[in-house]
Amino acid sequence: MRTIVLPGALPAILNGFRVTSSIAIVLLVAAEMIGAERGIGAFVLAAGNLYDTDALLAGIVVLSVLGLAIAGIIGWLERRMLRWR
Repeated sequence: MRTIVLPGALPAILNGFRVTSSIAIVLLVAAEMIGAERGIGAFVLAAGNLYDTDALLAGIVVLSVLGLAIAGIIGWLERRMLRWR
């Protein structure tokens, strides 16, 4: 099981993590825009409503860096766990 099944399934598992993490970030921000008073999504929504472009771009940059960091972590895990590939 450890030597054949798990290594064979690991690329699909990590690819699933990559896809679901990006969807999770989008849904988290959307939920914050709808119902939260604090958070990055609420900050971006408030800045957009007030036409505060500096704050709006700052919020978007923070979200972009968060997405890139998570993708980088998953990429690092792929390189580390899938050396045979």
